[in-house]
Amino acid sequence: MPSVNSLLHFIAISLVGLVVGVINGLAGGASVISYPVLVATGISPISATMTNALGIWSANLFALTAYRGKVRELLRTYQSAIIISIAGAVTGAILLLTLPGKIFEKVVPFLLFFSTLSLLIKAKPRTKRRHTIIDLVLLYLIGVYCGYFGPGQGIMVIVVLARDSQRDAETMNYAKNVIVGIASTVANIFYVFSGQVHWFYVAALFLGSSIGGVLGGRSARRVPTLVYRRLIFIIGISASIWLFIRYY
Repeated sequence: MPSVNSLLHFIAISLVGLVVGVINGLAGGASVISYPVLVATGISPISATMTNALGIWSANLFALTAYRGKVRELLRTYQSAIIISIAGAVTGAILLLTLPGKIFEKVVPFLLFFSTLSLLIKAKPRTKRRHTIIDLVLLYLIGVYCGYFGPGQGIMVIVVLARDSQRDAETMNYAKNVIVGIASTVANIFYVFSGQVHWFYVAALFLGSSIGGVLGGRSARRVPTLVYRRLIFIIGISASIWLFIRYY
């Protein structure tokens, strides 16, 4: 029978997952919140990355329930983007599993810092579709980042999609959830067999982010995201500073 402390711990991590799920369904990037929380529990950075990815994996996919009638059309429209993102995610996951953990510890504060800064990026939309190859290269690199670390990739995908001014904000949010959801699913398959996942935390985050993803996806058209993005930015910068102090 689980102890009271374990139960409270589970509830606390689930609440973190709920917040992450809501924000990811609305705008993306909220895993910069849950990652440092997991590191603060004492697990290794690599284990935290894999546990975080598996725990919040449901947020993007459950957000799709709000517009499941459009998923088939999105899969056709963004087929190339999905395939190239999957290729990048596989590359990133292999790097995470093969490179020494010490390298990851030194790199992760920078990854979290720059993923947080990505919230400030404003894409310059284009009116003609002339840079498809550039877009696919960028999506591949974001896929590598997704497989190797992950937090913030949703914002980065939106930045690339926003290069086409013909896409409205609602459609970009839907497409982001499809692309990130599928790419992260493939990366997660590698994590499952790594032996470095903390399943207790995965279950807590999964429960919270699943509920939050549904709520966020249904509210995406009604709730302004600026306040959420500011919250993510403040937490992300603070967590980055903490990681720099911890590992340097």
